[in-house]
Amino acid sequence: MNTLPIGLAKLTRLAFAGVDLSRVAGRLLGMCERDPNHAGALMDLAVIDQLEGNLATGLKRQAMALSKQRVFRSTCCGANPRLRVLAFVAAADIGANTPLEFLLEGSDIALTMVYVLPGRDLPTELPDHDLAFVAIAATSSNRRLLAELEDMLAYWPTPVVNLPGRVSMLEPIELAANLTEAGLRTPHLRRVLRGELGLAARSEALDWRFPLVVRPVEQRNERGAEKIDTPVGLGLYLEKRLDRSYLVSPFVDCRGQDGLYRKIRLLFIDRRPYACHLAVSEGWSGSYVEARMEVDMRRRLEEERFFATFDTEFVTRHSDTFETLVECVGLTYFGVDCAETESGELIVFKVDHTLLVHDMDPVDVFPYKPPQMRKIFDAFASYLHRAAGEVERR
Repeated sequence: MNTLPIGLAKLTRLAFAGVDLSRVAGRLLGMCERDPNHAGALMDLAVIDQLEGNLATGLKRQAMALSKQRVFRSTCCGANPRLRVLAFVAAADIGANTPLEFLLEGSDIALTMVYVLPGRDLPTELPDHDLAFVAIAATSSNRRLLAELEDMLAYWPTPVVNLPGRVSMLEPIELAANLTEAGLRTPHLRRVLRGELGLAARSEALDWRFPLVVRPVEQRNERGAEKIDTPVGLGLYLEKRLDRSYLVSPFVDCRGQDGLYRKIRLLFIDRRPYACHLAVSEGWSGSYVEARMEVDMRRRLEEERFFATFDTEFVTRHSDTFETLVECVGLTYFGVDCAETESGELIVFKVDHTLLVHDMDPVDVFPYKPPQMRKIFDAFASYLHRAAGEVERR
């Protein structure tokens, strides 16, 4: 087992603060020169590559690290851990697993990550632990991986948080169908081949209604998604993409009376909802980065009030919806991106247990955020302590 010299959370924090990571990379390369088998240093270098926009290089370096070692100890916890968590993660980009290093940074919980590879047994030597956690994203490429892991964990000696069979049900199309069947409002989602989109772009598919939201099937975040208003716009979108298949949904207009979009990120921890952020923006996607909350005091004040009144107002309004959502998803930790319509109805856009949650925003600009994030982190750590003493229902 290797220890990660720095780790994802700390490296991301440095990048977020504008630190030049080339010097950090230089030190890690020196470690690799002194010890060619230092898989931990290679894994940190793979993170730096991705933070700097070099995904292909980062994944290649990650594969090199995994050829040497598949079990890594994080340095995110304090010196005297009271709980040991073993996380099952996938070899993928840095956003494709539950962000446990962010959630547990500075806690009393020791985190070890084992990389699960399709068609491969787990490493024969795994560290002692009190709790296991499945952190792998629900994607079509991970479908086999999660199915194999479900069998491996059938008689695991410790409790397991987020069983693989339940995680796999977060794949977007199946999830949207399940949420709709449960009576929740979520955009209807379907998988469409490029050729069918081409017909719609040429106005040869008469049953298409615009506007639409289109994104490549394997694109898990908003960066590859676009709102398409016309067949001509769809044709222009396809000219920029080479993907073979796409996820298509009707565009749902959630603007308030002021013409602004408000996208909300929630985390559910042991059935209880917590507010993660409120992004107020002109953009339809609701990305917190694109909202540029740091330059608008009124929007930050709105988010601050949202946090302060969350339990008494937002949760009260949507308590029945949240109860149904928790039952439908069946996980004890997951995130939700959602919005309210003008009539107050909640629309669920995304459910995912790998949504990013962090406390990297500058305190001088967002002084109300650290207490809210601390509330989330403490709730998560407390839940893991409780879960370690329980046998999760299978």
